[in-house]
Amino acid sequence: MLTRVAIVVGAICALASPALGQARDTATAIRQLQQQVQRGEITPEEILARLEAAEMTVDDLRQRLVDAGYPADLLDEYLSTGAFPAGVPALTSEQVERLLQRLSIPPLGPAVDSLYGPTRVAREILVDTLALPLELEPPVFGRSLFERATTEFVPVTMGPVPANYRLGPGDGLVLVLTGDVQAIYDLPVTREGFVVIPDVGRVSVNGLTLDQLRNALYTYLGQVYSGVRQGPEATTFFEVTIGSLRSNQVYVIGDVDRPGQYEVTSVSTALDALYRSGGPTKNGSFRNIQVRRGERVVANLDVYEYLTRGAATGDITLNQGDVVYVPVRGRHVEIAGNVMRPGIYELKGEEGLRALIDLAGGVEPEADLRRVQLDRIVPPDQRQPGVGRTLVDVNVAELLDTEGEFVPIDRGDRVYVFAVGEERRNSVTLRGNVWSPGVYAFSPGMTLGDLLDRAGGVKVDTYLGRAQIFRLDPMDLSRSVVAVPLTSDLETELMEYDEVVVYSISEFQARRTVSIDGAVNDPGVYEYRENMTVRDVILEAGGLTEAAYVLEAEVARVIMSPERPGDLTEILTVPLDSSYVVNETDGPRAGREAEFLLQPYDNVFIRSRPGFELQRKVTITGEVMFPGSYALVREGEDLTSLIERAGGLTPEAYPDGVRYFRIEQATGDPESHVSRLNVDLTELLDNPSERNRFALMDGDSIHIPGYSPTVLVDGAVLYPTSVMFEPGQGLDYYISMAGGYAFDADKGRTRVEYPNGSVGNINGWFIFKSKPVPEAGSRVFVPAKPPATQGSIDLRNLVAVLTALTTMVIVLSRN
Repeated sequence: MLTRVAIVVGAICALASPALGQARDTATAIRQLQQQVQRGEITPEEILARLEAAEMTVDDLRQRLVDAGYPADLLDEYLSTGAFPAGVPALTSEQVERLLQRLSIPPLGPAVDSLYGPTRVAREILVDTLALPLELEPPVFGRSLFERATTEFVPVTMGPVPANYRLGPGDGLVLVLTGDVQAIYDLPVTREGFVVIPDVGRVSVNGLTLDQLRNALYTYLGQVYSGVRQGPEATTFFEVTIGSLRSNQVYVIGDVDRPGQYEVTSVSTALDALYRSGGPTKNGSFRNIQVRRGERVVANLDVYEYLTRGAATGDITLNQGDVVYVPVRGRHVEIAGNVMRPGIYELKGEEGLRALIDLAGGVEPEADLRRVQLDRIVPPDQRQPGVGRTLVDVNVAELLDTEGEFVPIDRGDRVYVFAVGEERRNSVTLRGNVWSPGVYAFSPGMTLGDLLDRAGGVKVDTYLGRAQIFRLDPMDLSRSVVAVPLTSDLETELMEYDEVVVYSISEFQARRTVSIDGAVNDPGVYEYRENMTVRDVILEAGGLTEAAYVLEAEVARVIMSPERPGDLTEILTVPLDSSYVVNETDGPRAGREAEFLLQPYDNVFIRSRPGFELQRKVTITGEVMFPGSYALVREGEDLTSLIERAGGLTPEAYPDGVRYFRIEQATGDPESHVSRLNVDLTELLDNPSERNRFALMDGDSIHIPGYSPTVLVDGAVLYPTSVMFEPGQGLDYYISMAGGYAFDADKGRTRVEYPNGSVGNINGWFIFKSKPVPEAGSRVFVPAKPPATQGSIDLRNLVAVLTALTTMVIVLSRN
């Protein structure tokens, strides 16, 4: 059951996560939902009802994720494990409803609502809308212990028990006799606190430990079995163990997730009962949990001791009627930044900042202990209008190493531990046209030449006339520029934090290009290089296509001469031949000039061969003798010719139902569109004259169906259905066979959709009205009236009824 819940919630959160932002903490929503399910506040059935109403499968979910723009395997971790994974953001009620609709999961109907109640996902998990940012609260330290499923606090129900365990009513003992006597007895402890041993009688065990009971049994058993005695003379031996443990009724109350009465075993402790209740809420105390026995507080449990040191002081075994009470939390403080466990912590007694950092697991290596900041609520008597908080900077470097000054922490404080800066000491930085740029260790006396040697030297196209050293002034932290010629000043001494920049010659040059268009495999713009030829740019463009005209190419060259100010380009013709690209010889040969050298910004155009075109194909399927894809044999080949090449129609063919699809592309539109054409195939076959010819085009698809002896009646009729076709019957006949028009039917807009794609509408008015006649395979569709129209019609009907009733009342009153 929970597996399918996880699938739905995982899908919802995966779809919502882009809107929530990748930088936010997203680890709580699934955990919250799991708690809701376990607490019974939201049942798996409520979510399952939504799934089942949508008739969704796992494949449907994957497909809908793809349709929404997400990877199909985004939910595979949920689908394979069935666990509630972390890493999914919390949502609001509107988000859940919106995303359920995006997954086409409909709302619960009245019947389902009566079974499961209203869907509470919306009110319990969601806190905001998709359009607003989510601010998740920091985790409350200790809550995660009670949120995940674990056997950590599941008490034993059989096997060994503590040495100090005292027997009582409800326990079950097992007595085993060996030696001269062989016997096994199950001995339940009665309400009065005794057991009955066959042949021995009643033995009181209430309040005894197992060791005390063993000593007592030597006396009782020895009176019946002479071989039972202590010492080497014994010939009959016994062993007594606990077979089953009694149950106790205890109470867990206060600020816990599920307060109430719980049945636990006699060896259960306060932590066991606390775990059963879901643990303290975010407002409950983790450090002052009381175990009350009658009027006394017999133990105080500090969960932090268990979590941070593994000590369970105060976690005593519970007795019948014990009360575990969780009060409201004490002094709570939030700590964030560069600590091991950021979160909200509860402090007690005189614990201060040092204790808080210890509870948070200490600071991370990158923490800057000189800058720990306290965001503190100003006491009411010290507040000024509009100012309720203040900042306090604390240097805790000495506090963590020695018994330094005590830093108090107040209720509601927020502590932030900053990180050290990214700047590094003893470093210089090298950027630019060198083989290994980066940050290098600085040493006194280090020169520019030393640094360049460690970086592998400069590259070939380096600008040697000037490098720049950006030098930091330690007084005001400003930077100055030191210009250094790389041809002479390599012995320039560097300083700590220097940043050296080496430039390349190409950085100062405009990017020069050539372009190629036409019958090449990869037309486009390419970088110009010295001595670049037409053959070179053709090779970069992937070579010529099969349609290329290989006798000549055209080169358009920019005119840069001031003597021709009105001319933009010069057109040059370059002779080619069939071996131009693949021949390795650079020299001239018959029919071809020497390699044509290009200049920057030349545009090469490779023409296509006149009349060259690959085969045009059309597809014909359905009721023809040889369906398949056919190549057009000539320009303007018609549909009747294609049908003849396909062997003609089969006896089952229905020409009036032909479906003809054509791929069309509007001028300037990069996308093509499929349209359906209305074709009267019967007329074409009966009268194949020149004026009735239907010319085929590349990509056309024709389907000729078999005969369909029915007419589908759909839309605003009482019983949408398929009606057997009756020759000669009109539109009204098929409407009546579907139960007639519905109350909201727009009769005047009724239409007949014929199998070949054409549509017939009702035309005219009153006695001049003409109605389309359905054919076999047609669809009769009756649209519904718009809501506003329905309202006006209903109002007129209401007025008519009221008028008739008024007339009736007048007539009756006169009689």
